[in-house]
Amino acid sequence: MKAIVLAVTSALCLFSNVGHAQSNEDISGGVIWESEPYMAVDPLNPQHLVVAWMGSAGSALNIKTVTTFNGGATWSSPAVIPHQSPTYTSADVSMAFGQSGNMYTAYIDSRKSPDSGAVYIVKSTDGGLTWGSATQVISGFADGTKYPLDRPWLAVNSKGAVDMLYVTSKPAPWVAPPNRPYFVKSYDAGITWSAWRNIDSTGYLVGNVIQAPMAAPAIDSAGRFHCIYPAYLPSESLYPRYIMATNGPGNSFSYNTAETITASGGTIDTLAKAGGKFICDPAHNGHFAFVHIENRLGDLDVFSIETTDGGVTWSAPVRVNDDAAGNGKMQDMAWANFDENGDLVTAWRDRRNAPGTGYEQPTEMWGAIKWFDSSAFSGNFKISDTAAPYDSIYLHGPGNDFMNVAMAQDTLSAVWGDVRTGALNIWFSRRAMRTGVTTMVKNIVTERMPGVNIYPNPGSQRITIEGAGMTGIMLNDLSGKVVLKKKIDAARFVLDISGIVPGEYIAVINTQNGMITRKIEIR
Repeated sequence: MKAIVLAVTSALCLFSNVGHAQSNEDISGGVIWESEPYMAVDPLNPQHLVVAWMGSAGSALNIKTVTTFNGGATWSSPAVIPHQSPTYTSADVSMAFGQSGNMYTAYIDSRKSPDSGAVYIVKSTDGGLTWGSATQVISGFADGTKYPLDRPWLAVNSKGAVDMLYVTSKPAPWVAPPNRPYFVKSYDAGITWSAWRNIDSTGYLVGNVIQAPMAAPAIDSAGRFHCIYPAYLPSESLYPRYIMATNGPGNSFSYNTAETITASGGTIDTLAKAGGKFICDPAHNGHFAFVHIENRLGDLDVFSIETTDGGVTWSAPVRVNDDAAGNGKMQDMAWANFDENGDLVTAWRDRRNAPGTGYEQPTEMWGAIKWFDSSAFSGNFKISDTAAPYDSIYLHGPGNDFMNVAMAQDTLSAVWGDVRTGALNIWFSRRAMRTGVTTMVKNIVTERMPGVNIYPNPGSQRITIEGAGMTGIMLNDLSGKVVLKKKIDAARFVLDISGIVPGEYIAVINTQNGMITRKIEIR
C-alpha cells in the first residue's frame, strides 16, 4: 500500500559533454517580467522561428510574439495580441506552423471574478509578424462551473488540403477535482470548431483526485492526433497511469496505457513544474516519446519513455539527467523535441550545481540528446551560460511554468525564463549539436519594473509596503489560495497581518506599471 500511495503522488503532479558557451541575449523587449515562452520552428525553413510568451503590461498580462528569419541573429519588434475585452488578461500561449505560410497561436483571454472569457486562436499569414482576428475555440462556460480554459495546447495537422487544428485544455486551476481534460478540433484551419468532449473514457478515466489533468498533444507522421494524460482511479488500476489517447473518426478515441507508475522515491515537492511533453517522430511512423518528471530515486528527475509501434507497447522509463541519483538536486520544467531525422533532444531546469537541495535554489538549463541510431542519451550539456538565482516570482502563477526546445539540421534552439538580471526575462540559445558549440544566447527582455520594499520581513503584526504607483496587494499562501486582498492608493502602505496564520506567503503587488511579487514570512 505504501508504494501505491507514493506512486499516486507522482501522477498528481503531471503537467506536474558541455560545449563552449557564449553570453546569452534577451530577445523579448518587454517590461517588468516575461515568462512561459513557447517557440515554433518553420519546418520548411529552420532559420525561421517565432517565440511567444506571457508578458506584463500595465495591470494586465498580454501575449507577445517576436520573429526571426535568420536563426536568431536579429528579431522583429514584439507584436502584442489584443484582448477581447479591456478587462481581460491573457495567458498560456502555444503555437504551431501549418501549410502555405500559415501559423497559429492558441491562448487564454479571460478574467476571474466575475469569471468570463475563452480559449482563442489567431492566425498569421506572414510568418508571425502580424496576427489576424481571434476566433473562439472553447468558452469559459462550456462545462458549467469547471471553466475549461487552463493550459490550452495547440497541435496542427498540415498534411491534408486544409490545416486541421486540435486544442486540449483542462479546468481552471482553482476548480476542485474531479476534473477531466477537454478536446476540440477544427476541420477548416480554425474558422469553426467542433463541440467539445472529455478526452478520457471508461477504462481510462482520470479519476476523482487529480487536480490538473493536462493532456499533452502531438501529431504523428501520418497526421493522426494523439495525447497523453494522467489517470488514477483504483477501480480501473491500483496504480497511477499515463494514458495515450488517439483520435479516430469524428471525436472518438482509442486508448493505450503509456506508463503505469508502480515505483516512487517518496513524496515530491509541490512547487516543482512537473509537466510532461509528448512528441511524435516525423521521420519514423509510430515512433513517439513522452518526457516527464518523476521521483523514482529520491528526488525529481527527468524520465523518458518511447514506443515504436504507435503506442501499443512502451519502453521502461529511462533517467535522462546524469547527475548523481538521489542527491536531492531537483530537475523540473522538462521539454523535448524530435528533429527531421528522428533524433530526440530533451531539456530541463537543473539544480545540480546549487549549494543546497529543494526548489528554492539557483538554476541552470541543461539538455541531452538521443541520436536516432543510438540506444542511449548522450552525456548532459549545459544550455544556459549563467546560473540564475532563486526568486519568489517562481512561486506565483506567472512564475515560468515551462521552457521550450526544438532541433533542426543538427542545431538546437532553446527558450526559457530566468531572473539573472533581477527581473524574469526570456532567453534564447542556439547550439550546434555535432560540435557541441553554443553559438548564441540572447535575452528577449530589457526593461525593468520599479522596486517595492516590504519591511519588516519576517513580520508579525504589521508590515510596511513602499513603492511607486501601487494600486493593490494580494496575499497568497503557497498553494495559491488568496488570504488577504487590499486596495492601495499611496506610495507607502501599512498592512495589518495580525489575523493571518504564521507561515510563508506570496505578496502580489499591483502597480500602474504591472505586477511585482515578493515572498514574505509571517510569524
